[in-house]
Formats: sequence, structure tokens, C-alpha cells
Amino acid sequence: MPRILTVVVSLLFATASSLAQEVEATGVRFSSLRAENGNWLEAAVALNVKPAAGSPGQMVSRVRVALLIGYDSRASGRTERRTEYYRAQAECVALPAGRSDVRFYLPPEVVRRDQVHGDARVWGVELAVGGRSVQAGRGAYAASLASPDQRNSFQTKAAAEAAANDGILLPQYLTPFAGNYPRATPSFVRREPSR
Repeated sequence: MPRILTVVVSLLFATASSLAQEVEATGVRFSSLRAENGNWLEAAVALNVKPAAGSPGQMVSRVRVALLIGYDSRASGRTERRTEYYRAQAECVALPAGRSDVRFYLPPEVVRRDQVHGDARVWGVELAVGGRSVQAGRGAYAASLASPDQRNSFQTKAAAEAAANDGILLPQYLTPFAGNYPRATPSFVRREPSR
């Protein structure tokens, strides 16, 4: 292989490898928060951010966090339990080195309707940096999804069924909690639909 091509391939491989190391999901914490209109469910995605050497401002830019959660529900009128899936994503402008949390919320109507409480039965986090997917680490999925087959099954089933609830799980900036955690909330890239 010509030397220039070898150098280019090595640089591309090193860049892809460093992206995989820059941001890692370490878990999701679930809690109930009270607002004027009722109890909301908060899902805080914990991230470990490790900017590559020489990153501007020692930050990682354009971090997209996608959360997919499943709750067992016995909504009114149903006798059997079924899993309701919700999904949302948010893109952070940039995240500093260390720990960052990206929060998502289920509104009180859904918390009551679907009898949502406690930790989600299943959940998964997908990350991307600068538009490139980041390989999932151990903390990117619920402990009940230990094997690759279980994760793939969850992703397939949840992606198909979450469409019925699209737009219900909300990123922090679209909720009454937008101003909460002022020192621990990243700035988000906001894309409004064009008219």
C-alpha cells in the first residue's frame, strides 16, 4: 500500500477510535419530580466525557443522546400488563470533560395513564459525536439486557412500538424543568421545523 494511503487510513482509524472513547453512557437514574400540573418522571442519562487530546476547550462537541425506555403498564381499561415504550433524543452543543447528565421527562398525564413509577423495566442509550455513532459500553443498557441478543431484541421491538408514543418523552428544554439544574444542564442544539 502506498505510504500516503497508509497514513490516511491510520488517521481515519485513529479518529474513529478516539470518537468511541470520548463519550460513554454510565447509566440512567429515574426519579419522580413534582410540578404545578402533577408528577413528572425524570430519566437522567449519566455520561462520562473524555475529550481527545487537543480538543478545543477540552470539550466534546455535538453529542447526541438518544434514550429508549420501556415501562410495564396496566393502563385503565386493560386487564393485562404490557410494555409501553418511549423514546427521545437531544443534541448537546458541547460537553466538558468529566460527568454530564442529559435529562428526559415523561409528563404527568402519561405517568398517570400508564401507571409509570420507579425505574424503567428496560432502557437503552445510543450516543453519537459529530454525527458518528459511538459504540455502546456496559452502562448504555439496563442490567436485564446483558447479552447482545437481548439488546438487539429490545432495540427491534422497542423501535417498532415506540412510534405510538413519539413526542411524549421530552428533552429537558421542552419541560417546566428547563431552568432546573442551571450549572449542570448542557446547552442544546435546537432545530425548529421549517414552515
